[in-house]
Amino acid sequence: MNPAWEQFTRSPLLSVTCQVQFPVILKISQELPASFQEQLRKDYPLFQPTQDRRGYRLANQETLREILLLPDSLNVMAGRYAGWTDFRTQISSAMNALQACYEPAFCARADLRFQSVLRPALYGFTKIQWTALINAKVLGPFSLPGHKGQLQGSRHEVVMTLPDSSDRFRLTHGFVQYREAKQANQPGEPAYLLDQDYFTTQRLEWIGVLSTLDRFEQEAGQFFRLCVTEQFHQAMVGKAA
Repeated sequence: MNPAWEQFTRSPLLSVTCQVQFPVILKISQELPASFQEQLRKDYPLFQPTQDRRGYRLANQETLREILLLPDSLNVMAGRYAGWTDFRTQISSAMNALQACYEPAFCARADLRFQSVLRPALYGFTKIQWTALINAKVLGPFSLPGHKGQLQGSRHEVVMTLPDSSDRFRLTHGFVQYREAKQANQPGEPAYLLDQDYFTTQRLEWIGVLSTLDRFEQEAGQFFRLCVTEQFHQAMVGKAA
C-alpha cells in the first residue's frame, strides 16, 4: 500500500476513477441490469439509466461513489477517496458482479486515474511561491530565476511507458484557477493540476487486472510525492507550513 494520499489531513484529490474495457456486450444496453444491481445495491442504492439509454449509473450520494456500466466498459469512481484498500474493494466487487452477470471474454484495457488539484491557500500558504511547493522539474520554464507575474493558466500533457512493461502513463498538469461548484461566478484561487492516468495497451485476463491496478496505484503515489516539495508535503499531512 502506498500512503501518499491516505496520510493527508486534507486530500488534494478531486476524484479517483478506474475503468475496465471489454468486447461489446449488447445485452447490457438491451435489458435492465437487475442482477447486476442486486449484487451492488447495498453499497450503491441509487440507480438510473444514462441519458442515451445505453448504460446505467449506480451511486451512493453519502460516500460520493458511482459505478457506470456501459456495453463496452465498467467505471468505478470515488469523489471522496478513503484509501486504496477501500477503493480496491469497490473495484473488485464491481468486477465480480460484471463477470457473474455478463461473463465478458477478457479485459481489453484497464485504466486507473488520479486527479489532484494542489491549492496552496487550503494549506495556509498566503504568499504563493510555486518553486517552494512544486518540484522545479515539474514546473519547467516557470521555475526559472527571475520569472515574474501571476500565472493564470497553462496545460501540458506527457505520455510515457512504465518501466519493464508496455503499460502507459499520461500526465496532464499545469496552472489552473480553482472554484468550488457553488462559487462558479467568483474569482478562482491559484492552484496546480496533477492528472495522473495509468493504462494498459494489451488485453488482460480478468485474474490479472487487480494486480495491474495495484502496480498503477504504487506508481501514482510515488510520482505524486516526487512532484511536491517537502514543505508542501508537510503542510498537507497537517504539520505547520
